Amino acid sequence: MNYFQQKLKQLMKARQLNQTDLAKLSNIPQTTISKWLTKESTPKITTIEPLAKALNISVSELVGDFGNNIKLTDDDKRWLALSDNQKKLLLTLLDAILNSKI
Repeated sequence: MNYFQQKLKQLMKARQLNQTDLAKLSNIPQTTISKWLTKESTPKITTIEPLAKALNISVSELVGDFGNNIKLTDDDKRWLALSDNQKKLLLTLLDAILNSKI
C-alpha cells in the first residue's frame, strides 16, 4: 500500500467517511476515489487540492512522500501558490476571455 492510499484510508476512517461522502465533499467522482483506494490510478494535481480541502488538511500532509513522485509544472506551482480569491478572480478572467468574440 502506498503512502497516499494508506493516508486516504486513514483519514476517511478517522472522519467516518465512505467513498460517497468524500465524493460529495470534494466534488470528485466516487469511481475516481475508488480507483485511488485500489491503486488502479493515482490522483492528478488538479484533484489533490480539492481532496485535501474536503479532508481539512494541507496538500503536503495528504501526499507526503508520494508527493515526491508528482511532477509539478511551473504553472502547477504557480496555481497552488494562489489564494482561493486569486484563483476565483483568475478563473473569472479566463471565462471572460473565452467568452469574448475577439
